[in-house]
Amino acid sequence: MSSEDRLAKLIVDLYNENRNPPSTAPRVGTVVSVTPLKIQYGESIVLERRHLIIGESLMPGYKRTIELTELQMSGLDEEYPAAITFYRRGGTIQERITNLDIPITDNPDSQENKIKATITYTDGLKVGDQVILQPDESLKLWFVKDRVWKEPDE
Repeated sequence: MSSEDRLAKLIVDLYNENRNPPSTAPRVGTVVSVTPLKIQYGESIVLERRHLIIGESLMPGYKRTIELTELQMSGLDEEYPAAITFYRRGGTIQERITNLDIPITDNPDSQENKIKATITYTDGLKVGDQVILQPDESLKLWFVKDRVWKEPDE
């Protein structure tokens, strides 16, 4: 190897050793397609599904089981009360539950004082949604952390 080649290799090695690692700071992207999922970051980078790791709660149909320990309802005013209707499914017949009581016990953590419910999220990602993206160290995989909050119009 010539002295010029050794010098060039030394310069490349020094450059690689002293180069700052790529930033993994969060960024904001925009959903440009849902099926197939594509998210645009910056002016020209479009991340496809194979590059994305998405939080399950951002997907439509995501279900969570919760425990109801207290239920408080209020309407617009006394003339327009809020109403919640419960149904029990039995085969093909739905029976309306007309009364739902959560018994009062001395121990609020008692299983007798809890009702389980399932929430199904129907608002998955939509075209135009802004999302919080965070790349891995190699910038090859991008984590979709959440939707960006939009302030309601006043």
